[in-house]
Amino acid sequence: MVTAAPSPVSSVQRLNTPYDRERLEDVGFLTCMTLVLLGNYSQTGHLGGPLAYTPLNVATHLAGPGLGGLRFDYRRPKHPFSDKFMLAGGHCIPTCYALWMIMGQAMARKFEVTGDKRYHVDPDVAMLPIDALGFRRGAAPMKTLLQDHGLADHPRFAQARLRGIKALAGHAESTDVTNDVNGGPSGIGVATAAGKAAFWDIAGASVQAPKIIAFEGEFAMTEGHAQELKTQAVALQVGKRLRVMLSDNNAGIDDALIGGVVNPKYDAYRLVDQWTSYGWNVFEVENGNDYGQVVEVLNTLEHWDPADRRPIVVVARTVKGYWPTATAGRIPDECDQIVGYKSHPYALKMNSDYFLPLAGSFERKYGVEFEGIRQGVIKDERERLLQFKTNIDVVMSLLDRNGLGDWLADRLVEIGDTLRDDVKLRLQVGQDPFLDERLRVANLPTEPQKLAVTNEVSGEKKDVSITLFRKAGEVAGTRRCISEIVKWLNYVTSNRMVTIAADLSESINLEHGSIWGHYDPESNPLGTRLKAAIQEAGNASTAIGLVSQNASLDPEKFAGVWAISGTYGAFTPLMYTPARVWSQQNQDSKFRVGVLHILVGHSGPETAADGRTHFGIFAPQVWKLFPRGQAIHLNFWDYNDVAPAYFAAAEIAAREAKVGIITLEVARPDFPVADRSTFADTDLRAAAKGFYVIRDFAPGARHGYVLTQGSSSTVNLVSILPKLEAAGINVKVVAAISEELFDRQPQAYRDAVLPREALYDLMVVSTGTRRVWPLRDVGPLTDEYSLTSDWDNQWLTGGLERDVIAEAHLDPASIVAGITRFASDRDARLARQREMLGSLV
Repeated sequence: MVTAAPSPVSSVQRLNTPYDRERLEDVGFLTCMTLVLLGNYSQTGHLGGPLAYTPLNVATHLAGPGLGGLRFDYRRPKHPFSDKFMLAGGHCIPTCYALWMIMGQAMARKFEVTGDKRYHVDPDVAMLPIDALGFRRGAAPMKTLLQDHGLADHPRFAQARLRGIKALAGHAESTDVTNDVNGGPSGIGVATAAGKAAFWDIAGASVQAPKIIAFEGEFAMTEGHAQELKTQAVALQVGKRLRVMLSDNNAGIDDALIGGVVNPKYDAYRLVDQWTSYGWNVFEVENGNDYGQVVEVLNTLEHWDPADRRPIVVVARTVKGYWPTATAGRIPDECDQIVGYKSHPYALKMNSDYFLPLAGSFERKYGVEFEGIRQGVIKDERERLLQFKTNIDVVMSLLDRNGLGDWLADRLVEIGDTLRDDVKLRLQVGQDPFLDERLRVANLPTEPQKLAVTNEVSGEKKDVSITLFRKAGEVAGTRRCISEIVKWLNYVTSNRMVTIAADLSESINLEHGSIWGHYDPESNPLGTRLKAAIQEAGNASTAIGLVSQNASLDPEKFAGVWAISGTYGAFTPLMYTPARVWSQQNQDSKFRVGVLHILVGHSGPETAADGRTHFGIFAPQVWKLFPRGQAIHLNFWDYNDVAPAYFAAAEIAAREAKVGIITLEVARPDFPVADRSTFADTDLRAAAKGFYVIRDFAPGARHGYVLTQGSSSTVNLVSILPKLEAAGINVKVVAAISEELFDRQPQAYRDAVLPREALYDLMVVSTGTRRVWPLRDVGPLTDEYSLTSDWDNQWLTGGLERDVIAEAHLDPASIVAGITRFASDRDARLARQREMLGSLV
C-alpha cells in the first residue's frame, strides 16, 4: 500500500505490472480518427479538447479496475455499483461518443461471430457506428433521415434497423452510456462530484468502490461552482473515492489562460498550488497524452492509502489538438499541428486542408484508405451521409485486424464481469423509505411527538421532539417548521434527508432537522447535516450530486437520499443554474433519482431589514422557471401551512419521477399561528390543496376575489378582515400556497375555490412582485389593482421590518385602502373588460 507523501504534491509510483499499452494506443487512435470524422461531416462540435482527453478517456475505460481504471459493464452501463464516470468538460463529449461506438461495434462483431451471449449488448444500450449520423442532431429528424434521402434500404445503413439512429447532443448527457453527469455549462458538471462521492460514504460502501472519476479542464475550474467544489470535497472528507482528472493545456475557447486571460507576469498563478492550498491530494502528470504516464497515475490512485481523506486531483498536462502521430508540433510530412485555443471550434471546412493530413496519417499507419475525402466539400446531402458512414466503417474495419476487436470485446467482458450485484451497504435498499405511509398528509401527527430513536452505528439512544402543527396563537413563523418537517422525514426514512446550507443553517432553520447532528464519514456517518462554507452554488451542486445516485438494482425503484440546500431568498439565483441542469438530467434519467429541495429562506420584503442587498422579492421568482409540472413551488404564510403542503408535494415527488425539485419559500418574521376556526376552510391540512379559502363571499353583492400569498401580506390581510366586513366590502379571500398543488385538485374543488371567471375579477396581495403572479392567466386589470412589494418599480430602502412593510404598501392600512379601491371599482373594472372584448372584430 502506498502511503501519503509529506510533499504538497504526491508522487506517482512507477508501474512494473505489464498492461496492453499498444492496444490502448490503437483504440486511442481509432477514437481520435472517429471523433475527427464526426466533426468533419457534421460541420459542428469541437476538435481540440476531445483529442486532448482521448488518452485519459481510453485508459480510464480500458486499463481495468486493478490498475485504477473504471469498474463498469458496457452491457449494463447504469449499474448502480459501477464506478461513476463524469465527463464534466461537456463539449469534449466526441471523444466518448467515438470510444463508445468503437466499443459497441467490437461487442456486436464478437457476438455475431461467436453467438456467445457474454458479448451481447442491447442495441438500445449500446452506442454504434450508425449513431455517428446523429451527432449534434435532434431526435425528430433522425426518425426519417435515411428515408428522406432514399437510404433506408441501403446495406451500408443496415445497423439503423436495430433501433434507429440515436441523437447525440453537443455536450455530455447523463444518459450517455457510462457518463453520469450533464457536462456544462462550464464548471457545473464537476461541481456535483463531491456530492456523488459523499453519497457512497453515507450509503456505507467500501472506500474502494464505487469511485468517482471526473474529467474537466482548467478553464472551467475558474467557474464559481467548480471553485466551491474545492472546499466542499475537503469538508466532506471524500478521500480517494473522488478523483478529478484535470486536462491542463492552457487553452480555452477564444484565448489562453496563462499568457492570455492572466498576464504571464503573475507567475504565482499555478494550478497545482491552487489545489494544494485547498488541502487536496495533488498529483502531476507531465504528459497526459502519454498512455504510460496516465496508467501509472491511475494505478497510484487506486493503491493510495484509504485512510487519507483528502480528495484527489490529477493535473495532467495535455495538448489541445493532440494527434497521435504528431511530432514536435507537426503532422509528419504534412503541416503544422493546430493546437491551443485555435483548435477549439470546428471551423474547418469539410474535407479541409487540415483534415486531410490527419486522415492521411491514419491511412498510412493502418494501411486503409478513406473514400472521397480528397474531392472537396460534399454539397449533396445523400452523398454526405454515404461518405460519412463509409469512412466511419473504414475506421471500424480495423477491429477485424490483428485481433484488436477480439481484444477489446474480451476486455470489456472481463471488466464488466468484475461488477457485483451484492455490494454490502449500510443503506437499506429493499424499499423506498419515501413511500412510507407515515409521510402521507393524511397520516401526519397533529400533536407534538416525543419519539425514541437509536443510532444503528453507535447504539446511542435518545428522544426526539417533533412538532408539525402548532396551536392557534402560538408565536412561530413558517421557517420554524422547516426543521420539523426535515426531522420527521429523517425519523421515518432512517436519516435519508440530507441538509447542506452553509453557516446559516441555524438561521434558516435547517440545523435541527438532523437527528444525529453533523455528518462525518468516520465518526458520525448517520449525521445528516453536512457542514459547508457560504457557497450557494457549490452547496446546491453537492445536494444534486447526492440525489443523483441510486443504490437500487431495479432502475424503477429508488434507494438513495433526498437533499435540501438553502440560503436567503435574495441569493438563491446562485443555485438556479445547477438546479436547471439537474432538472434536465432528472427528466431524462434512465433510473429513479432523488428529489432536490431548495429552501428559499428569509424571502419577501421583510429581509430588506438587513439591507437592500437582501431584498428578496424578485430573486425567488427564478424558482418558477422550470417546465410546468417538473418542479413544485411552495410559499407558506402560516406555520400550519408548512407540513401539509410540503408532504403533499413530497407524496407526488416520491411517486412521479417527473418531479425532481421542490422549492420552499419562507419569510423570517414570527407571527401568531392563525386561528383556522375563523376561516371558511377550517381544515388544518388545507394547504395540501395548494389554494384554500380564508374568507368566502357573504350573501349580497360581490366585490371580487383577493388572492393572497406571503407572510406579512397575508397576516396583515387577515387582521383587517373585520374592518372590511364592517365597511360592507364583500370579497372572497383565497390563500395561494402552491399553484402546482392546486392544479392537481379535482376540478370541482378548483371551481369552488377560484372558478375560471374569477381571473377577470381578481386582485393579488403578495410579498412577491407584479412580474410573476401566484397563478397563471390572470385578467388584464389584475396588475392595476394588486398590492405587491414592487408597486412603484423601485428597490426598497430597508430599515426596520415594519418600515419595510409599510414602504412596500403591505401594512394593514395600505391593504384596507387597496381592497376598498378594488371593491369600489368593480362595476367599472368589469365594464372596461367587456369593452375590450367588444372592440374585437
